[in-house]
Amino acid sequence: MSESLPTVVLRRARPEDLPSIEALLAAERLPLAGVREHLGGFLVAVTAGGVIGAIGLESYGDVALLRSAVVAPAARRRGVAALLTMRIVEDARARGVRALYLLTETAAGHFERADFRRIARADMPRALDASAELSGACPESAVCMVKTLA
Repeated sequence: MSESLPTVVLRRARPEDLPSIEALLAAERLPLAGVREHLGGFLVAVTAGGVIGAIGLESYGDVALLRSAVVAPAARRRGVAALLTMRIVEDARARGVRALYLLTETAAGHFERADFRRIARADMPRALDASAELSGACPESAVCMVKTLA
């Protein structure tokens, strides 16, 4: 019999979730820069045991950066990342975002399954340069991707 995942609730991140989000990101060696400043754009996946996943959205006019997608190791391969991705895309659409961009070193396959496509870093809009991820927190070796929403 396989172990089942407890009930997972997706909701907007709250200030008290910040330490859990940062711990998940730090454990995966993902950038922490800018998380606190953009916490209002984050969603979390929560069980009775606490935060098991997070994903963030930084809006810059009609484009946005999807960032900090992370799921605790014990909760992987159970659809949590797909749920978080689907909800953040819906959130971006609701905010009037026409194109959603991201940088990743490890999850390109996951995002390709969610209809993101690879692009050159030079093709990312200059509006995103204000993000900590594009101004140095994310390495040049990261894969750049986009999903058109409009």
